[in-house]
Amino acid sequence: MAAATPQLTVVVPVLDEAKHLPSLLRSLAAQQGLGFEVVLADGGSADGSPAAAAREAELLGLDLHIVVAPPGRARQLNAGAAAARAPELLFLHADSGLPDPHQLARSLASLRRERSLRGHHRVAGHFGLRFARSCTRPSRAYYFYEAKTRLDDPGCIRGDQGFLLSAEYFRDLGGYDATQPYLEDSRLAREIGRTGVWVNLPGTLHTSARRFEVEGLRQRQTLNALLCNFDHIGLHGYFASAADAYRQQGDAGWLELPPFYRLAHRMMAAGGVGSMLKYWYRTGRYIAGNAWQLAFALDCRANQRDGWPPGQGPRLWLGRYRRWGRWLVESVVAGAVTALLTAGWSYGSRAWARLRPRA
Repeated sequence: MAAATPQLTVVVPVLDEAKHLPSLLRSLAAQQGLGFEVVLADGGSADGSPAAAAREAELLGLDLHIVVAPPGRARQLNAGAAAARAPELLFLHADSGLPDPHQLARSLASLRRERSLRGHHRVAGHFGLRFARSCTRPSRAYYFYEAKTRLDDPGCIRGDQGFLLSAEYFRDLGGYDATQPYLEDSRLAREIGRTGVWVNLPGTLHTSARRFEVEGLRQRQTLNALLCNFDHIGLHGYFASAADAYRQQGDAGWLELPPFYRLAHRMMAAGGVGSMLKYWYRTGRYIAGNAWQLAFALDCRANQRDGWPPGQGPRLWLGRYRRWGRWLVESVVAGAVTALLTAGWSYGSRAWARLRPRA
């Protein structure tokens, strides 16, 4: 007898993830209330990830399939989706964890309710994150970033939050954009925000904070912001060059940002003064457009102090910003002023770095 068609396909891109996959597969095997399959899209692992995953899945009784894809997260995710048999897709990262055994069933039911209420299939869901940290001391920074993952603003949604949507909608979107080596998740999130609607799914997705702890949370988030900005302003050539700069730092080390700043300056100046001014102005508009995060940070600080879980509690400062400050801060003039301030800070930091005595 042929196996029943699964309700959901969980797609996981894999590249040397043998360390993280067993934990993810165990949390998936514990899920109850729906039939699903797992598709691992391997991009050429050298650590035996596919074989290790297959052994673990056999012990757990998981319906696991492995496909081989060209390296690159977008290409791997698209290959995994193409191999899916279910009408619903959930894209997860290998270091994810689902703490609630009914999380997938509840999330899929929630997504289907939203589709029914809205009368169309252009709905996608994401989870809020909880970072698995080696230090359990309360942190304002981690609280802020965990709270941001519970917003439905496409600019705050990343692939590590899990993307749940119908296979039909995914095909309509054209899949993940594989033309650039970075930010395929951000581009898909924006496209979903443009054509449909995002909803926050019930439950929390656990994810490793190891990269932030090794590279530095501030450094990693600053680099992420740089990449998002350059994607926004159209400086796409930065991505391949930044990948080279990142590889030069070696594996698992403190992230040094000056090489990325220098690279940004060279690329923005390469087209002449007019091109550089255009990039700086667009950068100013991008930064001004994200000024709401300062108000949200004030709300997070107050809510953490008052004992609210991340993402819950009043948003008084954010409400004030949207009522009274947004029209001014996000104006054309404010964008130009922000561009001047950002350029001054950038070039001033470079000059200070050259002048200050070395230890």
